Amino acid sequence: MRRYLQRFRFIPRQRRRAEALPELEDVAWYAHAEEAERASFWRMARRLPKLVAQAARTAWAASPALTVAALVLNLVAGVATTTALLAVTDVTTELFAAGPNWDRVVAAAPSLVLLAAATAGQAVLGIGAGWAQQRLEPLIANRIEFEFFESTTEVPRAAYDDDDFADLLHAARDRGTRAVKDLVTNTVDLVTAVVTVAAVAAALVVIHAALLPLLFAAALPSGWAAVKSARLMYQSNRARVSRRRRLWMIEMLLADRYAADDLRLHGAARWLRGQHQAMVDAETRADFEVVDRQTVTRAIGQGASGIATAAVYGVLLWMLATGAVPLAVAAAAVLALQRGSGATANLLVAVNEIYDSGLYASDYAEYQAAAAAQIAAQPHLASPALAVDGPLLPVPQVVTVEDVSFRYPGKDADALTGVSLTIRRGETIALVGENGSGKSTLAKLLAGLYAPTSGRILFDGVDINAVDPARWRTHVAVIAQQIMRQPFTAETSIRLGRADLPLDRPRIERAARDAGAYDMIMDFDHQWQQLLDRMFKEGTDLSGGQWQRLASARGLYRDEGAILIADEPSAALDAKAEAALFDTLRARSGTATTVIISHRLQGVVHADQIAVLEDGRLAELGPHRTLLAADGAYAELWGLQARSYAA
Repeated sequence: MRRYLQRFRFIPRQRRRAEALPELEDVAWYAHAEEAERASFWRMARRLPKLVAQAARTAWAASPALTVAALVLNLVAGVATTTALLAVTDVTTELFAAGPNWDRVVAAAPSLVLLAAATAGQAVLGIGAGWAQQRLEPLIANRIEFEFFESTTEVPRAAYDDDDFADLLHAARDRGTRAVKDLVTNTVDLVTAVVTVAAVAAALVVIHAALLPLLFAAALPSGWAAVKSARLMYQSNRARVSRRRRLWMIEMLLADRYAADDLRLHGAARWLRGQHQAMVDAETRADFEVVDRQTVTRAIGQGASGIATAAVYGVLLWMLATGAVPLAVAAAAVLALQRGSGATANLLVAVNEIYDSGLYASDYAEYQAAAAAQIAAQPHLASPALAVDGPLLPVPQVVTVEDVSFRYPGKDADALTGVSLTIRRGETIALVGENGSGKSTLAKLLAGLYAPTSGRILFDGVDINAVDPARWRTHVAVIAQQIMRQPFTAETSIRLGRADLPLDRPRIERAARDAGAYDMIMDFDHQWQQLLDRMFKEGTDLSGGQWQRLASARGLYRDEGAILIADEPSAALDAKAEAALFDTLRARSGTATTVIISHRLQGVVHADQIAVLEDGRLAELGPHRTLLAADGAYAELWGLQARSYAA
């Protein structure tokens, strides 16, 4: 390996670039990067009041008491700063006055006491303001996260298929939620800096008004250097984000247990290590470059600051020489200028940070507005006149699909067109057809995950899309085609089918037996309490078929004898487990409604109705024997599978 890496390091740079992986686009994290980089200080200042108001509203919503505490304590600390600086002036005036030394000390004693009290008070108030801010930050983060995840789980399922909404959600999740919290933190820092600068300015005005311009003359160069250095790091991070994501991806592959077999079987490890080394070299060069540029920037800033400071002291000496200010006042002014210089630099940095955070916080606000619109547009909310008031709807005796069409957001063609059928309680209906024929889409409509683009789905004559889903969804259970691998215990993985109910172990065991998962769970080291992910201590991995058994058990646990939708429930099962599951589904006939989607037609021959879908349309409907006799699409599919078994 070492010899290989040594050889790789000497590959010409042009060739290394040619072998690099394609770039990964990151839209959300640096979506406003160009705007942030081009913004002038005055542009930032113009947006400042609006952003500060937004931060104040966010903080107030999280905790009014802590918000007031943080602001008031900072303001009072500013008063203490002014008092301390004025006390310094009085002390130096008394100490530098003519007369015996002891007399000067006694005369300065009241000012010394005031100085000590103001300094101590300022320290205590600063600690109190910091305490309030530190307690406020997690409350803000908690509130934002709660609002975010509440909206992500309350928006209709179709929202996730809307590309524009998905982009907003991605931007809000990646950086928007964090930016809202950062906006509040940066605003508190701004308030602290503004109060300190104002306190120093007030003291300088009292000492001598002509000293006020010197405050900003001494501080601006160092503030410029701090902001410029932060911008350089920001620009560097933005330029390197794609490479860093590729580096992370390769590091994951090099040390991931799921990739270990493939790396060894295909001999890909050496190539990946070479790619890793190339990107590490590039990252190191980029680190050196930004460090060098920041060092130059800081050197320029420090040099300019030194010149400005020398000019300030030159002005002070001239004022002393001309008698414009006495020596005692000049000494106090030096202390005030030193204090104000750092605060002014912090103020400039805070303005830059607020502007940057505000750009991304706007993504979060835009997402929340879009989510609220999506939630409000749901049929049972958008048409309250059609809503059916009352308690939980009864178990439906008849489910009617009435001329239903559906088109996914952003698509040009319907996934379903004009589908109509009736399902009576106790019947089993099978949905069959080629891939993309609309089977899973129809199942999702029956489950209420989507609302039809046109047409209606009725439970005993009631349009379910005009009713709050909480009033009818408990009558629907689903065994989904896409298995959710719950990283919890085996018991919890099944219980999540009805997490709102108290623990019912007999019901869980019954569901596990019916799904063929009980013996598997009993073979686990910790049985029902077995953790189902290797990231946990003593956790375990499951095969695809084992996960499917748990998913089936979860759906059966939810089922209360109403409507069970099984979308390819046996795709990953072995023949024995598949037979057992279909026996369970057939046993429901006559007492509960079952909708089965399956490509394996031998599992649906006993269905009361078989609906054949072609290109989103209902092509055939009837029992197995009738459809065979019709010699249509179903008969063709059956013949293809039958011949393969006969062969």
